[in-house]
Amino acid sequence: MTTLRVLLASAPSPEREESWALFDAAGRLVREGRAAPAAWPAASRREAVIGASGVRSVALKLPPMSQDRVGAAAAYALEDQLAGPAQDQHIAVSNLRRDGRVQVFVASRALIESLASQFSRVIAEPALAPPPPEPHWRWFASGAVGGFVCKPDGSAFAVSAITPGVDLPAELAWSLAHAVRSGAAVKAVEVAFALDDGALARCAATTSVQFRRSQPWRWVDAPPTVVAKTTDLLQHEFARVAPRSARGSGRAFKVAAMVAIAAVILHVIATIGYWAWLRADEWRTARAIASVAHTAGIEPAEDDSAAAMLARRHTDARHRAGLAAPGDALPLLARIAPALAALPERTLKTAIYADGHWTFELGKLDPAGAGEFERRLAASGLTALQATTAAGTRVRITPAI
Repeated sequence: MTTLRVLLASAPSPEREESWALFDAAGRLVREGRAAPAAWPAASRREAVIGASGVRSVALKLPPMSQDRVGAAAAYALEDQLAGPAQDQHIAVSNLRRDGRVQVFVASRALIESLASQFSRVIAEPALAPPPPEPHWRWFASGAVGGFVCKPDGSAFAVSAITPGVDLPAELAWSLAHAVRSGAAVKAVEVAFALDDGALARCAATTSVQFRRSQPWRWVDAPPTVVAKTTDLLQHEFARVAPRSARGSGRAFKVAAMVAIAAVILHVIATIGYWAWLRADEWRTARAIASVAHTAGIEPAEDDSAAAMLARRHTDARHRAGLAAPGDALPLLARIAPALAALPERTLKTAIYADGHWTFELGKLDPAGAGEFERRLAASGLTALQATTAAGTRVRITPAI
């Protein structure tokens, strides 16, 4: 995949020649030239590099916040420093660093709008240049118009081109004087382009700041790693793709995920605790029934058979006294009758009584009807065991123990 980068001071015009450079998939420079747009070489993707005269780079330090709020915070911080109406300016920001620092790029909204329709990425020329060490400044010649000066914090400002008889651009002289007045004196200005010794000496004499040569640099010299990390100015309404998750949003997602996981864990713990309480309550009830059975002279083989043996003892005692027991056919049927009466007509097919329980063969019941039938039986103190058959539903009903 090849990439064509075009250096622009303004929106491209069909007649105007612009500097271009073609890079291979590894980011190595293949060839470069200068031509009108119709003569630019074909490439897999196109990127625009805005010359220093068309973009301003500012370094800000912001309080902790999510990445999606950085743009608004930067615009507010620069509100009184923007040249012209705010709606005519486009502000792009880098990712917020851990120390709160962020790079802010300001360009004409009209320029960014025109480039967004022709290029997949737009970057600033000063962002490609290597920043100087503290407390130096570095002066570069722009590949488009004039030049620019980079500061150690990554900010940059454009300067005019050197003209005959004027070695020091007015913008640089004023900025150096302002730095001295504000107590941020500059130790040296490194010049990263060809400038003769006489001009260096005159600049130093004018500003009382040392001027010395640095490694020459051009916009095509930026290493691939630097280019890849450079902030894309196509942001907000001009963004090609959804922005990467910012650290703040990632942190919010992690917090939400942790809350959700904690809620699930708490639910599991509560469910296990409730199940354990039910098991303990069941065990206490079984032990109490076994204790009653033991008092009555009944020794069941297992605790869960004590209730059945007590029920049989109770039934036998009532029969010996000439009384009906709850599990006898007629008393049990009387308790079942209200639930049977609520069933649709001709639902009941057969009824068989045996050993203290009634078994009914019913026609087909919908789930709602079957549920209502079971609820009515439970309200009468009865236990129902239902099974679906080919002909309908079979229900076995016994008194609840």
